[in-house]
Amino acid sequence: MQPHVLDLFGEVIITRSDVRLWLLTVPRIDPDSHRAPAYIKSYDVVGKIRRAKLAGTFEASTSQRLIPPGSAAWWDRMCWV
Repeated sequence: MQPHVLDLFGEVIITRSDVRLWLLTVPRIDPDSHRAPAYIKSYDVVGKIRRAKLAGTFEASTSQRLIPPGSAAWWDRMCWV
């Protein structure tokens, strides 16, 4: 069952936990870092979360991306958290 995306007034429900989860899994930025607030504002993270929730892709976008052990690709080894 899909959770309700809209509140009583028709607005998309976006919590601080949603923003934190997005930062950890999509750009892999530490939400407590000094650059997180600038990233949230510059890249319209709240707007991206809103669109993802309306499209029904928020859960898929924020699911943990597992890196296969022994992966040789440099982007698989990068982790900003």
